[in-house]
Amino acid sequence: MSYNNNNNHNNDDKKKGKKTLYQFLDKEGFYIILFLCVCIVAVTAIWVSNQDDGQIIGENPSDQLEDLNETTLVDEPSEEDETSETVVIPKSEQEDVAAPEKEEDPAKEEQEVEPEADEETATNIREIRTMLMPVMGQYGLPYADDKLVYHKTLEQWSTHRGVDIQADEGSPVRAALEGEVIEVVNDTVMGITITIDHGDELLTRYSNLSTDAMVKIGDQVSKGQIISGVGRTASVKSEEGPLLHFQVIYDGRTVNPMEYLPANS
Repeated sequence: MSYNNNNNHNNDDKKKGKKTLYQFLDKEGFYIILFLCVCIVAVTAIWVSNQDDGQIIGENPSDQLEDLNETTLVDEPSEEDETSETVVIPKSEQEDVAAPEKEEDPAKEEQEVEPEADEETATNIREIRTMLMPVMGQYGLPYADDKLVYHKTLEQWSTHRGVDIQADEGSPVRAALEGEVIEVVNDTVMGITITIDHGDELLTRYSNLSTDAMVKIGDQVSKGQIISGVGRTASVKSEEGPLLHFQVIYDGRTVNPMEYLPANS
């Protein structure tokens, strides 16, 4: 009986001790934790203040490097940078700067006059070197390089780089000017064709001829000399009947033969 009482008494003392500790921690625990936090903050502050560089925690070092680099570029420009400014000039700007000098170049003035001289030369050729009618007959299809004319054989509208002079088959075809025969061919499209060089970039061409036996390449012909006859050898002229297809070529391009032939023809 007494043993049980002692045990109960001891258990009551243990419960009272635990209860007293819990009550103490419940009341004083908050202050202990607060004290520990203050100590940690103080120790951290002391450690930061003892750093050699004195940098502030969280500062970005790259920002400082960028600031230093910018300061160096602005305050101390290198001689190479100054030199490169005079070299890096777009080519187009250099040409624009040099343009006024080119306008004053006498050579350019002479070049600008050349087109006028060419026009005057062409006019003189047309006035002085009036051509002879290559064959007596009537005009058929006219010269048309900027419009369309109807081709009976082709049954279509197209340009026409010469004039057609209709005449009886076998009618004599004469050289419109003196010159050198540079071509005698039997073309599958334009038939027998003869080309004469009259100098000064001026050529005449005669197509749909009856024969190629009267002249050969290299022959010198005089103005009015018979070189062939009117034929029907051009496949593109078969429905138009016998005729001469006559072309004038100046400076490598066909021109209107009516500018060279006599006005009353």
